[in-house]
Amino acid sequence: MGDNLRILLYMARHDPMVVIGFLLIGTFSILFAHIQFKMRSVGYKTYPLVSRPSDWGLPAEYLKIRSRNGWSPWPVYLLWPSIVLGLVSLAVGLFRLGN
Repeated sequence: MGDNLRILLYMARHDPMVVIGFLLIGTFSILFAHIQFKMRSVGYKTYPLVSRPSDWGLPAEYLKIRSRNGWSPWPVYLLWPSIVLGLVSLAVGLFRLGN
């Protein structure tokens, strides 16, 4: 366990962009699963942890029905910036690792 922690700390110190990228991609995953669970609770057919093409429209549907259910719009608003910034950070960080 100590070696793994040392490796993670080394990577976080020397190339934080990769770590930030992974964290943002993880944030996207958590937010998307949250939206899937909320939509499933009101009767939509979703399969959490399994992405199908029809599931990519769930954030728009979530925004349409969120006021009726008292849900916050912020998971949807943070969804797309987190994946875009996460992928960009990861790509930049990985290219910097190669140099």
